[in-house]
Amino acid sequence: MQVKQFVFNPFGVNAYVLSNDTGDSILIDPSASNERERSALAAYIKDAGLKVCRVLNTHLHLDHVLGNAFVERTFGVKAEAHEADTFLLDLQAEQGSMFGLPFDDPAPKLGGYLSDGDIVEVPGIRLRVIHVAGHSPGGLAFYCESTGSGDEDVPALFSGDILFAGSRGRSDLFGGDEDALVSGIKSKILTLPGNTVVLPGHGPFTTVADEKMWF
Repeated sequence: MQVKQFVFNPFGVNAYVLSNDTGDSILIDPSASNERERSALAAYIKDAGLKVCRVLNTHLHLDHVLGNAFVERTFGVKAEAHEADTFLLDLQAEQGSMFGLPFDDPAPKLGGYLSDGDIVEVPGIRLRVIHVAGHSPGGLAFYCESTGSGDEDVPALFSGDILFAGSRGRSDLFGGDEDALVSGIKSKILTLPGNTVVLPGHGPFTTVADEKMWF
């Protein structure tokens, strides 16, 4: 599995493009917010000869869905997320005003819902959906048990805004719940193998082992 990271929009969202050797790809939070960012994402996908098969949102706060409409128009694939977050799509204008984020291309309705334990898969890439409420009601992480071969075959977790390097997501926005967030991290994230590389929604990478000290 190849992973390409972009850092998009004023909130510095980590957008990820996962791809296999034959060009099938999965986009996670493709949150491009302006023409320069949209062009960079499209150019990478075109130049690498990729086919966008799935588009996943870790949650539906505005900064993470800014690229959904562009991706749907350009590649014909609708985003998927947890149903509990869909109310946030009706609050996009409010979120934009609150945080000063661009709102010139609102995210459309989802193409499907993801739930805890679901599997998202293309050949060579298998992601298990982990639902952890608290940052938002429908917060999701995506766990890949096998990412390569040999020394590179370590697990990976795309944690969205659930877990960061040295911190966790806010719980004071739009249905957040601190107790649920901490409980979910302890029971569903920190129980993963310690060498799991955590690729969060913002900021640098970390590992499950390194984050246990904070809990």
